[in-house]
Amino acid sequence: MHPAIYILSIGLPLAQAAGPLQSNDNNNVKRATQTLKIDATKPTDSFTVPADFVGFGIESAFLNNFHNDFSANLVSSLRQRMSQPPVIRVGGTSGDKFIFDPDQKEVKKCVAGDCPQGSDATYRLGPSFCEGYKAFPDARISIQAPMQESPTPLNNTLAFVRCAWDARGGDASKVAAIALGNEPNFYKDTTAADYAKDAIRVQKAIIDELGLQGDGRRFFEVANTASSQDAKFGVADVLKAGINENKLSNSAADHYYQISGKHDWTDDEMQTQMLSHRAITERLQNRYAASIAASRAAGLPYIMSETAAVLGGAPLSFMSGFGYGLWAVDFGLACMARGVSRVMNLAGRPVAGRTFWVPDPTGGDKSPGPQVRAPYPAAIFLADFVGKGEGLGAVKELDLGAADHPYLSAYAMYDAQQNGKLERVALVNLRLYNGTRISSDQRGAETFRVPVSQGVQSVKVRRLHADRGAAAMGYDFGGAEHNVTWAGQQWSYSIDQGKGHGTVVDEEVKVQDGVAAVNIPDSEAVIIFLR
Repeated sequence: MHPAIYILSIGLPLAQAAGPLQSNDNNNVKRATQTLKIDATKPTDSFTVPADFVGFGIESAFLNNFHNDFSANLVSSLRQRMSQPPVIRVGGTSGDKFIFDPDQKEVKKCVAGDCPQGSDATYRLGPSFCEGYKAFPDARISIQAPMQESPTPLNNTLAFVRCAWDARGGDASKVAAIALGNEPNFYKDTTAADYAKDAIRVQKAIIDELGLQGDGRRFFEVANTASSQDAKFGVADVLKAGINENKLSNSAADHYYQISGKHDWTDDEMQTQMLSHRAITERLQNRYAASIAASRAAGLPYIMSETAAVLGGAPLSFMSGFGYGLWAVDFGLACMARGVSRVMNLAGRPVAGRTFWVPDPTGGDKSPGPQVRAPYPAAIFLADFVGKGEGLGAVKELDLGAADHPYLSAYAMYDAQQNGKLERVALVNLRLYNGTRISSDQRGAETFRVPVSQGVQSVKVRRLHADRGAAAMGYDFGGAEHNVTWAGQQWSYSIDQGKGHGTVVDEEVKVQDGVAAVNIPDSEAVIIFLR
């Protein structure tokens, strides 16, 4: 029973079409008002959000590119907003093909495939490669065990896992999981049952090699299945094949890309396929709901361990701008509200453009660096919505009618452990504003009217904002005109080496007649703090 209900009034376009929306038409629609009920206390169908929900993913072969103070500062900036260390997944296709050579002096050699910077190449590693696993003292690392050959050659896999494990000090508190392979649904002639059988074999060998005992043996992330339509099986199939019958798994993982294949990479495509709450939620429902349900039924946290808005040859303006950051915000919030335990945002590899930051200059002209890219503040936004403190929060998505209003979303965060009261509301306006083509005085906006508890005089609002909207590329890439700020703060390589700078801006919105009216320009997201 919930003793009170809040009413959220939202400014919405009148008779908004569900199809493509031209970016320069966003300000020309008439604005109407819609009301939505919000429970004043935690509803029974909300999901408790783990404190380490926000994380990053690095392509295995390029870990050492990220072993620098700049990358460590960005991870530390995130850690400061979290009550538990974030998790960094070191994994991917390259990590499944590693050949470990204890006698090799070089850090790594690219010996086959798309050398020297491809994720699908084969790399021969020397022991010094594992120095990269000493990076990120403010995070926990997920180590991937190479498994692409089946049955897996144990000597190679065990030697590599031992090297990485020792680099983390042999300290289980510094390791989030050992992931058993990568995208096994792409392994040649491999079924879910084949993968499960081989993974259990590798798992047992690692337990023996590392001397894991008791509950410390329950340390393995399984599946990490690919999201492609061509994939042969998924997380639900792997669990059905019995991979966790021994109860030694600690999580099940999937990969998620919003857009793939050949596209024209236009504003309209960004709007309808990426900056669309409807597109995000439909893909989650159609491709992932069964796996989420199967994982939760098995008592395993479900992780999106490799996520990005784009897989393919999009220009940097499409896959590394603030549009990607807004997608990351809404995708992360939508995952929270569906029981996903963690989302790993791609740091990837330097040459890949779909990234939150580029750690060094090795990406060349294709992906210049070192740079903080426009999506990075999305991670800080999500961490602040989860909250930092002793108690956990529980999230509930608010129904705005996605079929009629596909570019807006709203989420309520409740105290999950004390009194269950409503604490924060996240609002996302995904209508595309491209400030390189449209002047700022043509930028549309929504007004959200948020009723508050009796006696509340004002609420605090923080904004994720870029003057150039979805087209902003961040200060390091585009200069001051491309700044992206979260509550007035920003992160840069050239100014602060990733430590963050600027004074926090908490906008005070006065309550009138029990309602706080919050204006949100197109291509912006806010958090409203009610307590």
